[in-house]
Amino acid sequence: MGILDNAKEVATAVHEIKNLELYAKVLDLNRGIMDLVDENRKLHAENHELKEKFKLREKMTFKAPFYYQEGDETPFCSVCWEDKKAAIHLKFGMERDDGNRWDCPACHNMFMDKNGRRARRITPSQINPWA
Repeated sequence: MGILDNAKEVATAVHEIKNLELYAKVLDLNRGIMDLVDENRKLHAENHELKEKFKLREKMTFKAPFYYQEGDETPFCSVCWEDKKAAIHLKFGMERDDGNRWDCPACHNMFMDKNGRRARRITPSQINPWA
């Protein structure tokens, strides 16, 4: 039997003996228990979310200038990951003789991967200074 069930039984028993002052205190106690149970559920959910974020953080590896996960050849946006811890896959933009372009669908940064050299980030304002 759980703590809420026990509190309800106590409230019922106190109500039957017609002690209104004690009944009011038991009802307050019951509300406090329900608040604690609700807070406990929220903390469990938050704890689960933090564990998942930590697992994701452990999976991410930095190979300049992108982040990767083992077994996944598509790079993640370094701006989104470092700024918001959001693992956003870059979208392949185009292939050219001098390198490849990768676009981030979330932050709209563009990365130019020069063949055999480090990629560089190009912000949306560098593409269109009026944006």
